[in-house]
Amino acid sequence: MNGMSMDNLRGLILVVSSSIFIGSSFIIKKQGLKKPGASGPRAGQGGHAYLYEHWWWAGMITTIIGEIANFAAYAYAPAILVTPLGALSIIFRFNLKKLTYEERKAKLIERLHTLNAAARADSEEED
Repeated sequence: MNGMSMDNLRGLILVVSSSIFIGSSFIIKKQGLKKPGASGPRAGQGGHAYLYEHWWWAGMITTIIGEIANFAAYAYAPAILVTPLGALSIIFRFNLKKLTYEERKAKLIERLHTLNAAARADSEEED
């Protein structure tokens, strides 16, 4: 590697691993929030059952590991290299969410039912 020093390479590896950890942590935490939200009050409504979920804690630990790796990346590589690569977490999260398509499938079915109901209402008005 002619143009990249060993420290820059370490920083690059740290920031990419940070993006993977942070990007996946959102999906993991969401899985931990879904189960308690289905059976009781949701976290936004004052429910705290998610604190007993192992998936939520795994997501939090994954976030912490990712943030530590991101912080350490600044020690090895310049900010001009680390900062833009931090956006990789968004790209990684998006691609991981595509793999967990159950939500998308459920939303698609809901939209199809809505369109079907709207089409029926429209045809009943014409009769």
